[in-house]
Amino acid sequence: MSKLSNALIFVSGCAVGVVATYQYFNKKYEENIAEDRESMRQAIANIKSEGLEEAIKAAEAAKEKPELSEYAAKLQENGYTNYSAISSDTPEKEEPDKEEIDKPYVISPDDFGEFDYYNQISLTYYADGVLTEGDEIIEDVDDIVGEESLNHFGEYEDDSVHVRNDRLKCDYEILWDNRNYSDVVKSKPRPIELGD
Repeated sequence: MSKLSNALIFVSGCAVGVVATYQYFNKKYEENIAEDRESMRQAIANIKSEGLEEAIKAAEAAKEKPELSEYAAKLQENGYTNYSAISSDTPEKEEPDKEEIDKPYVISPDDFGEFDYYNQISLTYYADGVLTEGDEIIEDVDDIVGEESLNHFGEYEDDSVHVRNDRLKCDYEILWDNRNYSDVVKSKPRPIELGD
């Protein structure tokens, strides 16, 4: 026998083994799938029948329970007090005006940056009453941080005040500067302008 014929016999033996193994396991898996399907059908049928029985029992139990109004009448007859209906000595909080909600308000330094979706902006308040963001003067102080908030230096920290503006979704850190804004502007070097 030649090497070629030995190789062909070996390859054909392997092929026959693969086909036989495939057919065996294919038949075995089909049987397992059929068994699983049947057990699932039985389980679903059991669940449906048990669920139906439970629903019927719950409906019958509900028929036997008295109405809520009957419970309330029984409680009143026996002298039970409805404590939720009694007002307390503390006055009810009035709902704040929409205008008040939109106003900026002072917050603690710990609350600054509490909300990830709020911008955090640093401002400078100079001794001469000028509020700036960087080099830009803020004209409408009341709308941005509320003029009243500038009176709160020293409440939490001596040199800063933190303000939240919910309408603008911003937290402001206002830092105190002992200098006058006009002196700071004078001391800044001017850019050199080159001629044509």
